[in-house]
Amino acid sequence: MGLAMESLVDLLFPRQCSHCDTWDMGWLCPSCSSQISFIQSSTKHELRSCSGVRALTQYTGIVKDVLHRTKYEDQPWRLIRFTSAVIENEPDTTWLDEIDLIVPMPGDPWRTWKRGFNPAHIIGTEIARSTKRPVAHPRWFTRTGSKPQQALSMDERSKRYQENVFRLNNRYFGEKEGAKCLLVDDIATTGATLRAAADTLLASGLNVDLLVLSIGL
Repeated sequence: MGLAMESLVDLLFPRQCSHCDTWDMGWLCPSCSSQISFIQSSTKHELRSCSGVRALTQYTGIVKDVLHRTKYEDQPWRLIRFTSAVIENEPDTTWLDEIDLIVPMPGDPWRTWKRGFNPAHIIGTEIARSTKRPVAHPRWFTRTGSKPQQALSMDERSKRYQENVFRLNNRYFGEKEGAKCLLVDDIATTGATLRAAADTLLASGLNVDLLVLSIGL
């Protein structure tokens, strides 16, 4: 779609801000956008249990509110709009050209069933749509039930990587040796869950890059 056509579509069908619901030309109005701490994904962060984590925003204010309303008020459409807006704001996504497969962090089976969606899958799908990269089949990379992250102490979160809760089912992914995966999640704090998931992928001969929508710094 050309720029002129996009402008016409935005004029006829204005978008609604993913946070405050203001009708605007984008999924984030200028007021909300100005309150978000955006991070360039080219920067890698060192977390307590995991290194080399890329992030798009800092986990504060509006970002926390959007994620909370998505997960606990059954409003996944907010996360779709918000992720799209954040990706559009990202100045450099050339590093994504090296990615072969987008891999959303598997959600806990019970919580995913109860919500009806996995936030990481929403984020991964939006990234895939923007980069034209395929998304991993949800049955290829899964996890067993585990204690909710919110119920764990910081030390318990850091040790969580020792739990073998992730599984790969190769029936849903063909030739993979050397493929570069982008493991995507919504939030990273200690990085323990990211590390556990990445270790499982690395043990299967995959190369792994890590990206989260928000990071607690």
